[in-house]
Order: sequence, then structure tokens, then C-alpha cells
Amino acid sequence: MKRLFTAITILIGASCAFNASAKDTLLSLKNLERQRASFIQEMLSAKSDLDTKEKSLMQRQHQLIDMERMVIRDERLSQQNDYLVHRAFSDFDMTFLVHASAEEQKQPIQHWLDSVGFSSTAIINAQPGFRK
Repeated sequence: MKRLFTAITILIGASCAFNASAKDTLLSLKNLERQRASFIQEMLSAKSDLDTKEKSLMQRQHQLIDMERMVIRDERLSQQNDYLVHRAFSDFDMTFLVHASAEEQKQPIQHWLDSVGFSSTAIINAQPGFRK
């Protein structure tokens, strides 16, 4: 009886550990998505002065490079059948923004704007106000 109880306890513990590790497999990708979103938000914001913004963006860009490398090398992600993983790797240019912009020899903001469909002439010609 004592052995049965011990075996059941071990099985329950292993099951809980497996479920916790399955949820943590997407952690690197979720962190990358969160950092990329805050990087884009900071690129588009006009709240800070140019010098502090440039320093902050360079620091975030270095962090994004490291996080993108971690996600690319994460073997656990290739074993996941999750929508977030499929979406991330099918849209490489948007997920791995810094790497993709370096490959095209552009700044990350220019690469992002091109990927979204904005051009510098469209932005310059834009008029403030409501659509008609």
C-alpha cells in the first residue's frame, strides 16, 4: 500500500512538472514578442528627446538581437504545435525584426514600416484628420 501511494505521488508530481514545462516552452517567444512590441512602441513615440531615445533604442536593439538568437536556437519551439510558434516562424521578417533589417541593410524602423505597408512618401503626404 505504501509503495502504491509513493508511485501515485511520483506520477502526479511528474504530470504536474510536465504540464508546467509545456507552458514554459513558449516563454522565450512570448518574451521576444513583448520586447519587440515595446521596441516598436518606443520607435514610434515622440515623448522623449532624440539623444535619450537613441540611447534607449540602441540598448533595446541589442536586447532584441539576443532574444531573437535565443528564440531561433530554442529547440523546444520546433516541437510545439502552437499557433504562436507557426505564426512567428511563418512571418520571419516581422518576428525577427532586427535580424531581418540587418539582412536588408535597413534601420529596424524602416524595415518595420516597409513590412507594414507604409512608405516615407505616404507618411509625408498624410493629412491629419478624419477619413472622408
